[in-house]
Amino acid sequence: MFRISVCYGQPTDPAAFEAHYTSTHTPLTLKVPGLAGFTTGKPRSLMPGRDAPYYMIASLMFSSAEDLKSALKSPEMAAASADVANFATGGVTLYRTEEIDRG
Repeated sequence: MFRISVCYGQPTDPAAFEAHYTSTHTPLTLKVPGLAGFTTGKPRSLMPGRDAPYYMIASLMFSSAEDLKSALKSPEMAAASADVANFATGGVTLYRTEEIDRG
């Protein structure tokens, strides 16, 4: 499995972030070709007195490197990427991961 992790910093207006993410960004993301899974989560620190470094993390999963490569070149991914500037006022960090099942 191949994953893109989209790590969003703390937005200036969390309610506006949530509204845009739900009504606009999620539908754009779900159109990305080859998408095998899509999740979001809000990290919480397990270390007392320390905040998590991100407001929310979105995970886009792909079954193969080829699917990921095609998705990154697609107009649907371009549209979703262009939309980030409309709501991610806290900045964004992207990671690509090849998942290894160790269990």
